[in-house]
Amino acid sequence: VYLNGQGPFHMVIDTGAAACLIRPAVAKKLGLRPVYAVEHVTVAGVKPVPTAILDDVRVGPVVDQGVEVMMTDVKLPDVDGVLGQSWLARHDYLLDYRGRRLVLDGSDPGRGVREPLRSSDGRPQIVAEVDGRRQDLVLDSGAPVLVLFGRSPLVSPTTLVTNGGSVEANTGRARITIGATYTRLMPTVEVNASPTPGLLPAAAFASVYISNRDGVVVLVP
Repeated sequence: VYLNGQGPFHMVIDTGAAACLIRPAVAKKLGLRPVYAVEHVTVAGVKPVPTAILDDVRVGPVVDQGVEVMMTDVKLPDVDGVLGQSWLARHDYLLDYRGRRLVLDGSDPGRGVREPLRSSDGRPQIVAEVDGRRQDLVLDSGAPVLVLFGRSPLVSPTTLVTNGGSVEANTGRARITIGATYTRLMPTVEVNASPTPGLLPAAAFASVYISNRDGVVVLVP
């Protein structure tokens, strides 16, 4: 990824992140100055983070201008930042896990489980059934397992690590049903918190296509 004409920088695609973020060292290299602060919300809590506007973001031949970016640490090693929904929401995109590629503004795959695209703070969201109960789920490319909030206790304690910190959780398994044809038992962690949309791992599918233009999500098992 090229930011303000400099780079390349190594960035993670995170569909569950409402905004992009870069390390403070990258911001300093780019000469960015904060113009305001936003609340960075993760399962570990909320904290104010200085935020700037990138003049341009270039990925391959695609260039976007005026992209909001938070300046904060990234827990993953060898990564300069995260591309979140303040950039992704401008495009239709395919996360092809089987083919190990990202396709911007390409065509609908034409197969898979199709669901209406909803939005939670700009993040892609669908409706599913979790153990027979209706549940809003954010399609999150940064989640390794299904993450649920505010449900009855599961079995085994664990620690869920996020970019914003760590939080105690319980582990188990839950049955996910999406549409009329897709059902699967998934590893699950449950966080004791106020009920909010859960996090559905995008990597649980061969590919995920999100069309912000047409308002549709296509999940290819």
